[in-house]
Amino acid sequence: MELAVTASGMVTPVGFNARSSLAALRAGIRNVQEVNLWDEECGEYLAAGKVPLPQWWVGVGKLAELAAPAIRECLQAAAPEDPLAIPVLLGVADPQRPCRHENLDSDLMPEIAHRLGHGLHPASRIFRNDRNSVVHCLEAAREIFTRRTANCCVIAAVDSLLQQDLVDHYLEKRRILSPLNSNGFSPGEAASAILVVPAQGAGPDALRIAGSGFGKESGLIESEDPVQGDGLTGAIREAFANARMNIDDVQCRISDLNGEHYRFKEMALAMLRLERKPKPKLFELWHPAEFIGDPGAAIGPMVLAIALDAGRRGYAVGPGALCTFGNDGGERACVVTDYREGGPKR
Repeated sequence: MELAVTASGMVTPVGFNARSSLAALRAGIRNVQEVNLWDEECGEYLAAGKVPLPQWWVGVGKLAELAAPAIRECLQAAAPEDPLAIPVLLGVADPQRPCRHENLDSDLMPEIAHRLGHGLHPASRIFRNDRNSVVHCLEAAREIFTRRTANCCVIAAVDSLLQQDLVDHYLEKRRILSPLNSNGFSPGEAASAILVVPAQGAGPDALRIAGSGFGKESGLIESEDPVQGDGLTGAIREAFANARMNIDDVQCRISDLNGEHYRFKEMALAMLRLERKPKPKLFELWHPAEFIGDPGAAIGPMVLAIALDAGRRGYAVGPGALCTFGNDGGERACVVTDYREGGPKR
């Protein structure tokens, strides 16, 4: 069964809803500034993408505070569908993430339901696949629609890397961007969500999920083994095979690249293995983490929301987009999208 994305929701360092966040990302507005995260080695505060909440705190409560408004946007977009009839599939950090909140899996959904002011559909659940969660959620949504459990689903993700203990871990691994390290990322935080429906009833102004795929990379970012690009290449090839498309059918890449050289090398290796005919337009590469820091698991739905917005507002290079994701544990995922024109440009 084919899926389609029809709406989105966001809470990011550059906006408290999807419309403002997407407009800021399109305009290249960057909100990565010095925050209360300390680098002991260089004796300076670090830059990070922080959502301008009224106070600084960490924990499950903060994640729920970020996620609930993004999910609510999608639930409202699904009207007149009853919110209680819409499953919420939520992506969060991998269990292997250092300094992961102890009660994240058990407490986050109830906290979100409390902030929404109503319960959640029984099929709602958490996916602990970090940046790849969105692709696993799409597979779960397809199963829900096949069983006719619901007419639509909200796929969301939330994460925050703005924890001093977590930052200390990445500083020790030489992975944080700092005055002493140019090969690193700026930590960030965000929540994002998309409304997913069966493609058959989505109408003309929707983003079709043409295909998806997974792969496994053996050369991990924190290991001594060199990156091979095999996992990302395999995920892309599987996604194209499922979509019955090839790389010449997409005009843009939207990725979770965060500034680490490792990830750019991996992308370059994968592209070298996929033949591409010369075209008059560049094969553009978009990476929203450039403007908001690395938002962890929250990057997944955000990437698909950007693809939808680019199609609707007419700034997409073409109808096809290649969306790629990767976890520190080596799992790689890819989604090929195709925008169906027909709606008004807003």
